Amino acid sequence: MSATPNKNNVMAGKPKINGAVFRAPLGTPYPIDARTELSEEFVHLGYVSSDGWSRQISKAYSEINAWGGDQVKKSRTEHSVSFNLSLIETLDADTQTAKWGEAAITRTEATEDHGNLVTISYSGEDTESAMWIFDMNDEGRLRRTVFFSALDTTESFEETYSDEDVIALPFEMSAYKDPDTGLFFIDYLDDGQIDKEPTG
Repeated sequence: MSATPNKNNVMAGKPKINGAVFRAPLGTPYPIDARTELSEEFVHLGYVSSDGWSRQISKAYSEINAWGGDQVKKSRTEHSVSFNLSLIETLDADTQTAKWGEAAITRTEATEDHGNLVTISYSGEDTESAMWIFDMNDEGRLRRTVFFSALDTTESFEETYSDEDVIALPFEMSAYKDPDTGLFFIDYLDDGQIDKEPTG
C-alpha cells in the first residue's frame, strides 16, 4: 500500500538566499550533501534571471530490426547532459570570468577616483571547464546539484542593451562525466524534516 500524499515532499526550485550558483576549478573537492557549507574555492556568481536555470538530458536511439522487419532492439547512439541560465550581475568580475575566461578579464580594485573596474579583452577563446553547483531552498526543503565538469558551449547569442531590461549573460552549458566517479552530476535532496529525537 502506497503512502498518503505529503505536501512536505513538494518543492519549488527557489534559489538559496545567501547564494545559489557557484563555480570552482575542476577537481575541487565537492560536497556530499545539500547542507554542507561550500569551500572557499567555490565562487558565487550572483543573481540569475527570473527564468532560473534548466537542465536537459538528451538521448538518441537507433532501431535494430530482424529479417522480416520485427524490431528486436534499440541501441543508444547519443547521450548528453546540458544546462542553461542567464547571469545578471554583469558588473561583477567573477560573473564575467565565467563567461569569457580568466585570461580575458582584468580586475582593478576601487580607489578614491573610480569604482571596481573590469576590463574584458575578448579574442574568441573558449572558457575553461569548471565545476558548477546550484543550491535551492524552498522553506527548508533543500536541493543541491553538482555538475562535475561543465563548459560554456553557447554557439551564438545577442546582447541587448535597453531601458526595459537588465544586461544579462546567457550560458548554454555542456556537462561532461567526472573521470573518477563516471557521473555527469549529483542531486542531493533534503526534505528539511529534522528528527529532533533520533533513535539509537
